[in-house]
Amino acid sequence: MKEKRERLGAVAAVKGTMISAHLAWAKENTGDDLEALKPHLDQECVNLLTRRLLATEWVLFRHFIQIDRAIAKVVGGVQEKVFWTLGQYSAEVNLGGVYKSFVSANPHRFFDQMVLLHSRFQNFGQSSYEKLSERSARMRLEGYTEYSPAFCLSSGGYYEGALKLMKVIGPIVVQETSCQCAGDKVCLYDLSW
Repeated sequence: MKEKRERLGAVAAVKGTMISAHLAWAKENTGDDLEALKPHLDQECVNLLTRRLLATEWVLFRHFIQIDRAIAKVVGGVQEKVFWTLGQYSAEVNLGGVYKSFVSANPHRFFDQMVLLHSRFQNFGQSSYEKLSERSARMRLEGYTEYSPAFCLSSGGYYEGALKLMKVIGPIVVQETSCQCAGDKVCLYDLSW
């Protein structure tokens, strides 16, 4: 297994709705105490916790990753599992709310539409979708100027969470088979249900 690295800077950003979902999960799993996150955050991230984030607000990707890492530290357990769970919860919250109309009984239709929404949630990279069979597909993420293994895990969890919302027959399998964090040119997620 290749060592995974991250590249964080000051350009890449994600929408506030993504961070808000992760913070909501943290509240549920820390006894509604986001104060516990603060010792693990720099001042800019602490400031994000002390005000209401707008769903449409752009937040630096590095802050998003720092907040996810703080959540994982405070909650404890295996960090990779926490990042995956944050992605699942984000799918549940975001696709069960404002973006509910994008959820389809047909996973292929949903993931096709998700590619179109990519730039609404993050200002870096591109995604594409390939149907492999009636019950399998591949998501391709590329051109990421900034990346993190925490985000890759969260993305896999998001895809799994989306498939669960669609109530597919299953079993649901989401596997990252290529990763920019490991030096590959693209991140590939093989999905089956």
